[in-house]
Amino acid sequence: MAGTARKLMRITVGGCAVFTFFDCIGHPAQVVGNSMQPTLEGGDARWWKRDFVWLSKWDLYKCSPGAILTFISPRDKDAVHIKRVTACENQQVRPTTHPEWLTDIPKGHYWMEGDNPQHRHDSNVYGPVSAALVKGRATHIIWPPERWQRLSSKKID
Repeated sequence: MAGTARKLMRITVGGCAVFTFFDCIGHPAQVVGNSMQPTLEGGDARWWKRDFVWLSKWDLYKCSPGAILTFISPRDKDAVHIKRVTACENQQVRPTTHPEWLTDIPKGHYWMEGDNPQHRHDSNVYGPVSAALVKGRATHIIWPPERWQRLSSKKID
């Protein structure tokens, strides 16, 4: 019985360590959708053809334009989006849907846009995104192996 209790304790401690690591350091995530193409590939129905990225949990509230973030959609609490920061608090933007408007980004918010102008559901639709909705910063493509790379803060055209 003592051996079983030790095994259970190891599994419990190990599980807690993994969850703590994922919650505090980061974790892998699959890209779904094509709003970030060509930077990130996520439109293929076959999972092994989609990009997997490393999502860091560090410095989420100190992001500058160019950072790629995941966040809970302001319109659907069950959806997580991945987009590029194009403006931060106290900056102004002209939404592509209304170029005649000048939008101020409030304190604690980001203006998020997809890299693919034909397929993006982003701040041009739902406005500035609260930093409180940010879940992670995509730092590297970790799958597939032929696309391993650190993600740049520059948009690929």
